[in-house]
Amino acid sequence: MTSVPEPEFKQVQRNYRFYLTGGDVHFLVEKQLFRVHRYFFERESRVFREQIQMPPTDGGPRDGDEEAMAIVLDDISVAAFETLLSVFYNPKYSLFDWTVEEWISVLELTQKWEFREVHNLAIRELEKQTQIPLIERIVLYQRFDVDQNLLVPLYGQLCSRPEALSNDECEALGMNATVLIFRTRESLRARPSDGGMSPLPAGLEDADIHRTLKNLLAGTTPSSPSKPAGEKN
Repeated sequence: MTSVPEPEFKQVQRNYRFYLTGGDVHFLVEKQLFRVHRYFFERESRVFREQIQMPPTDGGPRDGDEEAMAIVLDDISVAAFETLLSVFYNPKYSLFDWTVEEWISVLELTQKWEFREVHNLAIRELEKQTQIPLIERIVLYQRFDVDQNLLVPLYGQLCSRPEALSNDECEALGMNATVLIFRTRESLRARPSDGGMSPLPAGLEDADIHRTLKNLLAGTTPSSPSKPAGEKN
């Protein structure tokens, strides 16, 4: 993030959506100038807080105070920045009807700039998007360091299905997750699979699968699954 050089203002345009009356911080993205409210960036982002709260040593304007001091945001698109700003300036308040791609865009910026609460909001909204295929959702959550408590049930679905992971699924998930899935499946099943198909023991519950996954993630020995009702040692 840098301030904009003077010659560039000849080509700069004000963004038609987010050059706001009353805004008190200026950003430049792809030659479009944004004027929004400093409050959201100071409150939500440690990265921005450290830059835009810092008082100048000579008593002059801070970064972003004026158009000529606009903070240049490199390597992002106007559309992506507009989507992030739309979280704060949502006319429907807490209601969103956004696509998966829009929430991924939000995740990219919130991870880059450490907007932790907005990051969590994006994850909660993606949890509602039931059309995301299982493997894609796991890869997405891995990419953005989502809490393991959300990943464990997803891994559990792969552990409980009869068929083993395909080559393409292994490649998508990466080595660590692939090894975790295979180790969990091995721990839960009494004998090796036959032709890649191996059902779980009768009566095994999701809680048993999740507990085994968490133990393996923590590097501890998996505990024995709960026995079905009526079964004796």
